Amino acid sequence: MKFRTMAAAVAALTLTATPVLAQTAPALDRAAAPVSDASQVGGSSTLLLVLAVVLFGAGIYFLVDNNNDKPNSP
Repeated sequence: MKFRTMAAAVAALTLTATPVLAQTAPALDRAAAPVSDASQVGGSSTLLLVLAVVLFGAGIYFLVDNNNDKPNSP
C-alpha cells in the first residue's frame, strides 16, 4: 500500500515540476531567418467561399427535401 501512495506522490510531483523545469531550461540560440515575400501563395479565396456556400445550400436542400415517393404497388 505504501508503494502505491509513493508512486502517486512521485507522479504528482513530476506533473507539477515539469513545466517549471521546462521554463527554466536554457534557450537555444537560434538565428532568425529574414522574412521577405512571405505571402507569395496567398490570394483571394472568394471562389472557394462561394463554392462552400453553394455546396452547403445544396446539402441543406437535399436534407430538407420532402420527396414523398409512394410505391406503385398497393
